[in-house]
Amino acid sequence: MAYRHFEGVQHAALYAKFRPSPPTSMITTMTSYLKEKNSEKTLDVAVDVGCGSGQSTQILSPSFKSVFGLDISKSQIDEANKMETLKNIQYKVSGAEQLSFADSSVTVVTAGQAAHWFDLPKFYKEVERILVPGGILAMYGYIFPKPQYGDKTDQLSSLINEV
Repeated sequence: MAYRHFEGVQHAALYAKFRPSPPTSMITTMTSYLKEKNSEKTLDVAVDVGCGSGQSTQILSPSFKSVFGLDISKSQIDEANKMETLKNIQYKVSGAEQLSFADSSVTVVTAGQAAHWFDLPKFYKEVERILVPGGILAMYGYIFPKPQYGDKTDQLSSLINEV
């Protein structure tokens, strides 16, 4: 369980400014899979755990009736609320290990670049409890390239880090 890593107001503002958003193709793939698997069901509720300042929460909005962004850091949630204009999104301060949703009530749970902070056995148990039959858990992350090119390796790494 993560506490205090991303709490500072200034840190939350920088996080919101510089954290990359996940590709929309990821959401398209996920929603296509859900619609194919459960053609009679609507995409009702998505929960983004470890949402930070809301980048991945926002891209869920067009596909779901209700979207909830959860983060352990109040500063991150405050930052997400500053930027939020979509009416179907709510942000809440919450850890990953106790999710305040009814049993079998959530269509999708996502965790983008956050699961390494969770107590995973407890998180998985909660996800299993709140997901509807046929619902999915999507956990994803990203990496930064580290090219190797002889004596230019340090220069390339420096340029990538600058961007």
